[in-house]
Order: sequence, then structure tokens, then C-alpha cells
Amino acid sequence: MRRFLISCLSGVGLSCLIGAASFSQGSPETNTLSGYSQTSSLETGDSVTEDLSIDDERVDGVLSFPRAEKFFSPWFDWKKRLNDKTGLKLQFSLQSSHQEVNRSLGETNAAGGRFQLQGSWVLVGRGTKNEGQLTFRLENRTTLGTPIPPTSLAYQYGGVKPSGGFSDFGTALTEFAWRQSLFDGKFRFVGGKISALSWYNGHALSSSLRGFQNLALQSSLTKPSPGRGFGAGVAYEITPHFGVVAGIHDANAKTADNPFDTIGKREFYHSIEFRYWPTTPDRRRWDVVRLQFWHQDKLKEKGIPASQGVTFLASRLFDDKWFPFVIAGYSDGNASLMKSDMTVGLGISLNTKHRVSNDALAFAVNWGQPSNKLLRDQITSEVFYRFTLAQNVVITPSIQWVKNPAASTAFDDVITAGLRLRLTF
Repeated sequence: MRRFLISCLSGVGLSCLIGAASFSQGSPETNTLSGYSQTSSLETGDSVTEDLSIDDERVDGVLSFPRAEKFFSPWFDWKKRLNDKTGLKLQFSLQSSHQEVNRSLGETNAAGGRFQLQGSWVLVGRGTKNEGQLTFRLENRTTLGTPIPPTSLAYQYGGVKPSGGFSDFGTALTEFAWRQSLFDGKFRFVGGKISALSWYNGHALSSSLRGFQNLALQSSLTKPSPGRGFGAGVAYEITPHFGVVAGIHDANAKTADNPFDTIGKREFYHSIEFRYWPTTPDRRRWDVVRLQFWHQDKLKEKGIPASQGVTFLASRLFDDKWFPFVIAGYSDGNASLMKSDMTVGLGISLNTKHRVSNDALAFAVNWGQPSNKLLRDQITSEVFYRFTLAQNVVITPSIQWVKNPAASTAFDDVITAGLRLRLTF
């Protein structure tokens, strides 16, 4: 089986995160800022290609600043001319997250910031279904006035699941990859420094920047979670309703480190995921069933034996408003945080009437059984409300509730309040 699991990155379909505006389809070019049309990305969550298209949507906010929008319009016009002339898309973003817990064995506050410069450059087949493009992301992650970042806050009360995707590794090139489509886009491959997480078992709210902050609610934690490093993948759309994605990643990769430092160990994370889309191609990001099988080699220096597992995900969008999803996973070995887990959730698009955009309300609950038998089962839940304050400025307050923190019996439950800000340009 592991010989067949050759690539983990490129996938088939529009599986990506829910846009900033609503659960309905992306805006036409006339409602974009720089004319970046919606792409058929293969990832969920932390995706360069989806960030470029979703963040370019023109979305009305609670507040309106016509003079400011007029002031910045030449910037977006320049980005459109650059793309039309050279095929290069650029995007900058600033985001911050602050979290506070009501009970802790140590720190009670954590705040982090992320700055990202990312883009895609179509160098082959521009304007066709068989484009070849270079994607890249340079980012800086840091704490904001607190001793620890949000990724470390849960450990302060004995939790084992990070309560946020904001770390503090400094500045790093976190993606540099070539993506190629062939046979009218039905076959794709990708290779380079890429994520091993966002390609599998993700749903439309799997994003630390737009969706759930707690990683347990983004995908199953029964699969391994190596950092961004060298990887490659292939995908094939067998029919309009069925596709397969396969990939291989450096199992020892660390996002901020030099990928050449670990690839020489030749210890890999292999994965294959089968995808079924029950409705039309334009709804693939929401209406999808995923079944993943994975295997990870023995990690000699870390003392982790060879491991394998399976994950499942199903989601569906009803009436462009209701978005239920379910996730489950099981693993054999100690390569992953959880031996088994299950998540159920619901996203709701709220019609605000007084403005174009819809707000997003979502909640989910997760049960997880740690791979370490000395730890107790943990229940994790989160509710968030995402709204556009002004054009290109999105605010998301959230509340997380953890029952029975797995690594400590000091507390029976802990509440984490969070506030996330995202600015794009």
C-alpha cells in the first residue's frame, strides 16, 4: 500500500475554506478588488491559492470608509494590471490573535501576530486549464507582548490540542512549490516545500485564520502533523464525482527550518485520500466525502515506531446557509497525538440584510482519545462569530470550552476566550 501512496499534496476539486463573504459561491470578477478569479484549489485551510482569490473578494463591512477605499484602489488596480500582464498575483496580510484562559497552571494570556507575503506566478499555459505555476509564501510569526504564543496556551492547563494556529518561529519561507495541471485540469501534481496538513481530511472551516482556531476542530488529530517541508503529490479526477489524491512528505520537517536538514533521513509520511463529490463541481468545497489512509515510517531518532491510520470526513451545504460536517479518525502506533477522535460541527451563514456580506457563526465539539495511554480522554468545543468590520478587515471573537484536559487532573474544565483580527491588502 505504501508504494501506492506516492504524493500528498495536489488534490482534485474545490476543497477549500469558506470565503470571507458567505457560504455561497465566490464573487464574479466585477466584485473583486484585483480581478483574481476563484481558483479550483486542492487544499483546505492554509492555502496560498485560496487566500489569493478569497481575500480579493469585495466585501462590505459593518462600517464604510469610502475615502479610504478610494485611496487604496490604485493599489488593487496595480495588482490587477500586474496579473493581466505577467500572470503574477500578490497578497499581503496581517493577522493577530489574543487568547485568555480562566484557569491555568502557568500563563493565562497568549497573543501572536502573523504577517504574510504570498503569491502565485503562472509561467506555463496561462489562460488554459493546464497551467503551471510557482506558489510561494514568506511569513513572520511572533508573540505580541506575552511570554507565549497561542499555540502554547493550552499546555498551560494540561490540554494537548493547540487552541490556536499562531506560533512564534520568526521569519521563514513556508512555501515554495511548483503546481502543474494536465489533461484539461483532471490530472495535477505538485512538488516543493509544502504543507503536509492542509491536503487531507479538511473541511470548509479548517483555517486558523478564517475558521476554527482549535486544531482539533479543523481535522482529525489521529493523522501525523509534520511541519512544512519537502513533499510531492499527484491527483486525478476519475469522474466529475470521484477523485483520488496521493502524496509523500518529509515526516521530520519543521516549518521554520531548512528542509534539507531533515529530508536526508528518508523517513516519510505517505497518504492517499479518496474523494466523492455528491453534487456539482461548483460546490465541491462544501459538498464532499473524504476517506484517507496513511502510513508513516519509523522515526529512529524520536523513537516513534512505524504507524498507520484512517480518517473520514463528510460535509454538505444546505440552502447556502447550513453547513454541517463530521470528522473521525483512528490510528495504530504513536505517530499522531490521538489514537481515535470524532468531531461534529455546524456553520451558519447569517443574512445581515443591511450590507452585501453574510456573517458566519459556527460551533463544533470534539472527543479525543490520546495515543499516550497515561492521558485521559479530552472533549474540546468552540464557537465563533466572524464578521467584516470594514472592507478587508475581519474580526472573529470566539469561546473554547475544554472538558477534562488530557495531561492534567488539576481542572475539570477550562474556558478560553479569543479575539482574532485579519487585515488583507
